[in-house]
Amino acid sequence: MEQTLFFVLLFVALIGFMFWSQWRARRRYQQQLDQLQIGDQVMTIGGIYGKLTRMDRESHSAHLEVAPGVEIRISLSAISRRLGPGGE
Repeated sequence: MEQTLFFVLLFVALIGFMFWSQWRARRRYQQQLDQLQIGDQVMTIGGIYGKLTRMDRESHSAHLEVAPGVEIRISLSAISRRLGPGGE
């Protein structure tokens, strides 16, 4: 009986830790997206580097300049990380 209770508590603790870790990572990623500004250099989850030229938070999309005169439209959730402001 005590052994079963121990394993149940251990299982509940592990599941709770997993959910807490995911929640923290999601919150950190959302904060990162909220800090994005036009002109920032970013990298997408596909490894494309570019400069943010437009953002529409309502439609959850952005435009990246990947080469002079070449812009692509991406989902905001495709942005993996911010590399720095436009000047870098």
